[in-house]
Amino acid sequence: MNISSKNAFSFLRKNFLRRVVAVSAILALPFFAGAANTNFDPGMLITDQAFGNSKAFTDASGIQRFLEVRGSLLANTSPEFLQKLKEPADISLKNRLEDPNASLGRLRTAAELIYDTATLSQINPQVVLVTLQKEQSLIDGTFSDPSVLQRRLDRAMGFGCPDNGGCGTLFLGFYFQLFGNVDNEGNRYLGAARSLSKSFYTPGGRGPMVDASGSTFSSAPKVRTSQVNDTITVDNTQGPPAGAPATTQVKLKNAATAALYRYTPHVYNGNYNFWRFFTQWFKFGNGALIKTSDNETVYYVDNGERRPVSGTVLGQRKLDVTQVFTLSSEEMAEYPLAKPLPPTEGSIISAASGGTKYIVENSQLRQLSDFTAKLRKLDYANTIYLPDNEVQSYEVGAYAVPPEGMLVRAKSSPEISIVQSGVLRPISGFVFKQRKFKFADVQVGQDSEISVMPKGTPLPPLDGTLAKEAGSQLIYYVALGQRYPIPYFVFKLRKFKFTDVVTLGNDEIENLTLAQHLAPADGTLLKAKGDGAVYVVEASVLHWLSGFMFKYSGYKFANVVEVQAAELALIPTNSPVLLPDDSLIKITGDGTVYLLVEGSKQPLSYAAFTNRKFKFSDVIEVPAEEAARYPTGSSIVQ
Repeated sequence: MNISSKNAFSFLRKNFLRRVVAVSAILALPFFAGAANTNFDPGMLITDQAFGNSKAFTDASGIQRFLEVRGSLLANTSPEFLQKLKEPADISLKNRLEDPNASLGRLRTAAELIYDTATLSQINPQVVLVTLQKEQSLIDGTFSDPSVLQRRLDRAMGFGCPDNGGCGTLFLGFYFQLFGNVDNEGNRYLGAARSLSKSFYTPGGRGPMVDASGSTFSSAPKVRTSQVNDTITVDNTQGPPAGAPATTQVKLKNAATAALYRYTPHVYNGNYNFWRFFTQWFKFGNGALIKTSDNETVYYVDNGERRPVSGTVLGQRKLDVTQVFTLSSEEMAEYPLAKPLPPTEGSIISAASGGTKYIVENSQLRQLSDFTAKLRKLDYANTIYLPDNEVQSYEVGAYAVPPEGMLVRAKSSPEISIVQSGVLRPISGFVFKQRKFKFADVQVGQDSEISVMPKGTPLPPLDGTLAKEAGSQLIYYVALGQRYPIPYFVFKLRKFKFTDVVTLGNDEIENLTLAQHLAPADGTLLKAKGDGAVYVVEASVLHWLSGFMFKYSGYKFANVVEVQAAELALIPTNSPVLLPDDSLIKITGDGTVYLLVEGSKQPLSYAAFTNRKFKFSDVIEVPAEEAARYPTGSSIVQ
């Protein structure tokens, strides 16, 4: 990243980050109608044990299954959707953020990003899922307008959107919401998951900042950070449930609750919503046994579904039937019915009549070949033989593959593949050499064994590789299994070298998904020759800067790079730089003060100004032409 340039985004970040780094807003979500649940205790939103259970899902596939069961838009794994999650191509940036899979070589799914950030942060991924729903309805919501969907994804965790200021740009993007980001001056900021984790694991817990009376929202100076066993006063969005009062006193009974109030300093509708979703979806975690009073069938809760359990499996898994929870039919219906639960993970099972052998993985049966069994060092002597109809009742997945990272090929084929995430990914000669693989490590199997294994996309060159096709001058930047065409001016600005460019075969280039043109580093200022418009690069797209915003942000024309108009047109353009929502402005020569709300300016009466405890020192004076960029909304009178 370019850490020398300053831009409007950096300026605005500093202002809002100085006020609040890790406080989330409640963003336009509806209240739950009716009265609040009488079981709700605002001082104990979730147990510490549940909050810190980073292994609530065995791996990302469990999260993916949960998203699919709920019909979540985040279950989409198409390349087009994954690009909307804005995972950066810059490995060095991801390494600085301590991303555990920075060099995977492909775009990750939402489930994988959630799992990775929860694992890194050592918090329960269910907490992340609930927050995604609480903030932006991304689990159960539907969005037909692509721009609305992208806006929701960009603000997925509501992070960097404090109640007393508009959303900053540093954390815009699903990836950045989870993992954090690095600003143009090289300063690293934690994302939503790490912020929650830091609060949770701070000795004594880390709640919201409070004034001398324990209030989180008053205009009085904040004097300390609240901790477990403190009683604090928070404000609410008034209305249902239970006719929420303007304020509520809450005793922080554990570290998890303190962390959640630091993140969202409201009971209604913020943390009430968190509790409601978590209780509704995860009241019975993976492994719980449930049944109804009028039926003896015992079910095993697995990633939000219920799976019937046979007597054989109850015994083999050593499940205690005395610990079965009895639910009403309505409660049971909240858990979709899935295929029966097979024996324990890693078990080898076969029908009593003999024949095919399977290994249990992710609660599915995966057919085993002798080749895979040998490489996994599995002993068929440990096979569990079950009635044919019981084996047939289980869900069958793809064929089992050799151990992760192993190199394999079929006996009659020279093509070598690597096992990654349960599939075989073919490897080209260039990638084999670039990644320093060894032929001595390649395991050879029968054609019939290799051919049935699930196949994935070819393994791409290492992220950061500069590549081109023979006979072509177009150079690509390779990252995340994609190829980014590099405009010549970007090649120079990023200080790439032609000596580092490798020539690949056309088929190898075509195997890489074509992405948008590579942009200059974030924070770069650009303009087209002969045109006065100046743009700033942020998240690989251009944002137009008005003259006022250029000056207000402290930019210098000496730092503006001038390029040909056709070159500049290669970089996508997004929304112009505006003052953030909740800024206070006044027009030069006019005494009216406006509040910026979702891009419009709403006139404030004096009563509304004082009731909200605004300060005239925070009012920004703008020229009339700048103010005209914000349409005038309805007046705020109280």
